[in-house]
Amino acid sequence: MTDKTAKVAVILASHGYFAKEALHSAEMIVGKQDNCAYLAVTEDLNLQQAKEQMEEMFTQLDTSNGTVILCDILGGTPSNVSGTFCLEKENTLVLSGLNLPMLLDLFTNRQRSLGELAESLEKSYEMGFQNISARFKEEEQEENGSGIL
Repeated sequence: MTDKTAKVAVILASHGYFAKEALHSAEMIVGKQDNCAYLAVTEDLNLQQAKEQMEEMFTQLDTSNGTVILCDILGGTPSNVSGTFCLEKENTLVLSGLNLPMLLDLFTNRQRSLGELAESLEKSYEMGFQNISARFKEEEQEENGSGIL
């Protein structure tokens, strides 16, 4: 039985230090996060070493209420390593497309179930993409009373 007030563990995985900096950026907005780790896959890190590092993260984090792994892109070393952990570790959710809207959603809803988080994070990912140029131009035209698009 999971503790409804406890937070899921979070691992961010990326090429280079994107995951580390994404965590830092999110913490600037929502505050310091505990029970989190990141995997930075650099040029000098092979697949086996990356897997060993992630295994070490699992041993150091409290994963009793589940683990969410967000990786940068599908098909790279970070997602390949992460994918193996969803098969090997129970109660683990792995998603690609790591971005700031997803992190903010995750960090403000870490007490939710993995199923609820999966649904919410998918929506956050989709909502994170906006054509800001088009939105600003449309708002400007509305303010100026122009019906021309």
